[in-house]
Amino acid sequence: MTVAVDPVAVAANVAGVRERVAAAATRAGRDPDQVTLVAVAKLFPAAAVRAVLEAGVADVGENYARDLEAKAAQVPGVRWHFVGRLQRNKAGVLVRVGALVHSLDSLAGARALGRRAVAAGTTARALVQVEVDDREAAHGVRPADLGGLLDACRAVDGLQVEGLMVMPAPADDPEATRPAFRRTAELAARSGLAELSMGMTADFEVAVEEGATLIRIGTALFGPRPTGRGGPGDRQGGPPVDRGGGP
Repeated sequence: MTVAVDPVAVAANVAGVRERVAAAATRAGRDPDQVTLVAVAKLFPAAAVRAVLEAGVADVGENYARDLEAKAAQVPGVRWHFVGRLQRNKAGVLVRVGALVHSLDSLAGARALGRRAVAAGTTARALVQVEVDDREAAHGVRPADLGGLLDACRAVDGLQVEGLMVMPAPADDPEATRPAFRRTAELAARSGLAELSMGMTADFEVAVEEGATLIRIGTALFGPRPTGRGGPGDRQGGPPVDRGGGP
């Protein structure tokens, strides 16, 4: 099914989100320019990517490597982000488009990215996904294991780890996600990492207040997501099933 995209509506939504980011940053004594808006275009057509690009958003996230590759071929001038589950056999695609990977959670994944990057004569960039809530089936590295993984990743040729990403447990109240965001910010500071990918449509203002440098927003920009394939990454923005409207 073809999804209609209204560039005027998208531009208005971008402006509204930026206003909310600015207000949240001001409350926290931060510069709004420290926060990068990543438009998550999962399941939306390339027209959606063009619409946010025209509205001044150059950072776009995708959950599926094959969708990212296809849209990158159609829409130049985008800084790509990969926010779905990292599969080692897709590492080459992510390296080719220069995507910042938000969902690194294993040494095997790190080595796959590094190997592909070395072969391409470039450097792969990634954030380590952490799991700070007590969830058995959740994806991400536990705080106790983070230091060891970071040390191992830093020894991988062709890979640069720039920060952390977190996806808190679903909650009806955005305030319920604050402890997870705060804990992730503390882990990043302790690890000497500058980037923090935190917050989606339902809770990005709390994330900005707690130090997010990247927020992953889909529904607030594009409206309800089209129905489509499920699987890992559905809860994006890492990544990601939407809660409260999605990224």
